[in-house]
Amino acid sequence: MKYEVIPFLSMNGDAAEAIAFYEKTLGAKVLFRKSYKEMKEMSPEFTYPAGQDEYITHSVLQVGVNKVMIAEEAMDAERPWESGNSISMCIQSQDQEQIDRLYEELSQYPGVKVLVPYEGNEFSPGYGIVRDPFGVVIQLCVTVHDF
Repeated sequence: MKYEVIPFLSMNGDAAEAIAFYEKTLGAKVLFRKSYKEMKEMSPEFTYPAGQDEYITHSVLQVGVNKVMIAEEAMDAERPWESGNSISMCIQSQDQEQIDRLYEELSQYPGVKVLVPYEGNEFSPGYGIVRDPFGVVIQLCVTVHDF
């Protein structure tokens, strides 16, 4: 099995500032960054409030030998965003069969709640979000990137 578990930080409007902070203080390297405006250009049905063109819909940073993902949105829309419940795990692989299996196993487990059903979208051929029985939000993503 080859997949990654990556911390995913939801920043509630401060993602660009956080990215700059991690670049400056930790020497983070931005491997991928997509703004709301760029996402709208990719997917015209993507909507967001006026004045948020530069908000970050997704980013991947290399920090040392590890990666961190940062975006604006909370992954668990059933709970209000607040510092402390703004972190999720992202399990990703280029092996779609592996992510398909992991999602199926997780989503069938008693006490797991599906927050976003697993399906393809603009950035992944397979993406879904679940909350485990312990309250941990887990994103599952088939990645198309080599970073």
